[in-house]
Amino acid sequence: MSSNVRVLRPQDQTRFARLGDWFVDLASNRLLRGDRELRPTPKAMAVLRQLMLANGAPQTRSELLDTVWRDAFPTDDVLTHAITELRRAIEEDPKLPRHIETIPKVGYRLLTPVEWLEQLPGAGGETAAEAAPAVPVVVELPPKRPQGLWIIAVVVVAACALLAVFGRAPPPSRVDLRNPLFAQSGFPVRPVTAESDSETFPSISPDGTSVAYTARYPGDEGPHIYLRGLSGSPPIRLSRSDSSEETYPVWSPDGTQIAFLRMRGDVCRIVVVAALGGREREVAGCEPHFLDYFDWSRDGRSLLISRQRELAPVDGKPRTETAKSLHRLALEDGQVAPLDYQRDPGQPDIQPRASPDGRRIAFRRGAVPYSDIFVVDVGGGSARQLTRLRARIRGYDWLPDNRHILLSSDHGGTQSLYLLDTESGDLANLGIVGGSYPAVSRGRGLAVFQQDNADINLQSFRFDAAADAAGEAIASSTRSESWPAFAPNDDRLVFVSNRGGDSQLWLFEPGARTSYQITHHGKVELSAPNWSPDGRRVLYVARGSGQSRLYSVEVDSGQTRQESEEGDNVRYGAYSWDGHSIFYVSDRDGAWHIWQRDLAARTSRRLSESSAYSVSDGAGNGKLYFANMGEGGLYAIDLASGAEERVNSNVQFWNMNAWRVDPSGLYYLYSGEDMKPQLFVQPWDGTPPRLLRKVEWALPEGGFALDRAATRAVLPVVARDDTDVMLLDLSAVLAP
Repeated sequence: MSSNVRVLRPQDQTRFARLGDWFVDLASNRLLRGDRELRPTPKAMAVLRQLMLANGAPQTRSELLDTVWRDAFPTDDVLTHAITELRRAIEEDPKLPRHIETIPKVGYRLLTPVEWLEQLPGAGGETAAEAAPAVPVVVELPPKRPQGLWIIAVVVVAACALLAVFGRAPPPSRVDLRNPLFAQSGFPVRPVTAESDSETFPSISPDGTSVAYTARYPGDEGPHIYLRGLSGSPPIRLSRSDSSEETYPVWSPDGTQIAFLRMRGDVCRIVVVAALGGREREVAGCEPHFLDYFDWSRDGRSLLISRQRELAPVDGKPRTETAKSLHRLALEDGQVAPLDYQRDPGQPDIQPRASPDGRRIAFRRGAVPYSDIFVVDVGGGSARQLTRLRARIRGYDWLPDNRHILLSSDHGGTQSLYLLDTESGDLANLGIVGGSYPAVSRGRGLAVFQQDNADINLQSFRFDAAADAAGEAIASSTRSESWPAFAPNDDRLVFVSNRGGDSQLWLFEPGARTSYQITHHGKVELSAPNWSPDGRRVLYVARGSGQSRLYSVEVDSGQTRQESEEGDNVRYGAYSWDGHSIFYVSDRDGAWHIWQRDLAARTSRRLSESSAYSVSDGAGNGKLYFANMGEGGLYAIDLASGAEERVNSNVQFWNMNAWRVDPSGLYYLYSGEDMKPQLFVQPWDGTPPRLLRKVEWALPEGGFALDRAATRAVLPVVARDDTDVMLLDLSAVLAP
């Protein structure tokens, strides 16, 4: 321990402590060990504080509930969830805890001695406040604007234009998101669900008393829509349909109805049902295999959806725009009409959300996976960009004040919840890591969100085994692994894992007992590793601070270098067959196009006009294959002539990472009628695709690896998923 750190006697107001090899910063809800930093929920940290103050003495469940949740009427499961969260954070093996002991029929106690500290250890006698700021909020300011008296006229004109486009402006914000004190004490968060199953896509009723969500409970053949009261009532299944999958519930503005997606195989329908259950009606078709986002209009008479716009026919043949745009679906007669507003023909507009007053519609613009939020008047016209994040936005919703938006974004390196002021552009991090798909009550300052919590492990599947045979675990850990990639001679496997606390590349050698880390980035998410043909380097994408860059690492030395140019956003990269160049997908010219970079000359050229996601020339036949996000399907570019052709229509948005090509054919994940992923091969000789393996819990967005002889594949598989629905109190933002 540093000599400038003094051990204290425990006091209620003491802020810092050492718990085994963890340092605890109670005021900031932080757990620190080396370079690793975790931020449990405030309630979980409050439970830890009480256990630490007890100095090893048992604390009963009643004592902890009465102290930590003294202003609420909690159920026992909130404490269970808090203990589970703490164990996942600080225990090496949560199933064999060495810090927090469960005393049957009593409660819990802390096994590890606590050292109370005056400050955290730091270099050169830093104070704790200097070494580790107490405020968890990260504030991002809008870019500086030119100064001078001449700007006043521009501001006046712009203000008049905005009033004309968006109507009466919302009232001034009651909070200053740029104030560091804004989120100092955090926002109250508690679990709504705490079962050992996965509950996702929550939607809170307008009066803030009930939550609808997607779950697959024992006895269910697939995920269905459930309802649960915030008072702790048991879940009630909304529909008794035998469909394979029901998901994405959305409450009507008056709280009397719920609309959701129902899917079976390649068929998807939007269904509306009374909130208390009863007769259902299918109101429209939707796109299967992924979330076809929608929202209710404020009058409850239509749904806002995203569809391709119909164009005038040519020679009698119907045509549609390539990019999706906003439409209105009338519930009375099922008619779909496009909204007349400013669009970008090269960018899709998806996930519309109507403001509570019905005056504006927010939406996401941008090709997957990175987009930004825009807003347009409900009557159409000009669209205004609210964010410039180029982020993976996993859900967002308006607050009742018609001014703020709660959104989930990964632009800071990890998926977190942020609060956006739609007038000033200020963006504040709420310090809730792993939060996604937030939904806000229209009548109260309450929101629900999905707290992601799943373990993804790698499994190997041999093609000479039975189609439904179990896979073999490979490079196992108690954390999550994805994006596996075999070295050219199959002697090593690289993958992305957070087993060290951060997203990094790890290397597994068959026969070795452990894997080891080969990258050491900070606060980024890594994806899409691909080997060079000589097996010396691995190419990958690093996403953080609103930028996605292409890097390579020399496997033996661990030395990394940036391969993309400054300013480029890259979402996928792969070495050419001969290793002399890199094919990658970048938005450097405003859209996601394919580029080829000569590694010797360090120059790049664009190859295609198509909007692409993932690329590969692994077939070695002079063609570059890519997932076409504009037209859908897998396409091939003849590198000599530049001609393009579609080679498979089954590679779409949901499985755009889950395909590989080699000299024998195309290998891809697809889903059968039961919505479970299956691995197929389509040979280049023109014979029909054939089923190789069924992989029930495969994770398509995590890629997969194919060995050199095409005899087996390694896929990321969901080993455990107990994602929960959480309740977030935002009344501080709305208080007068």
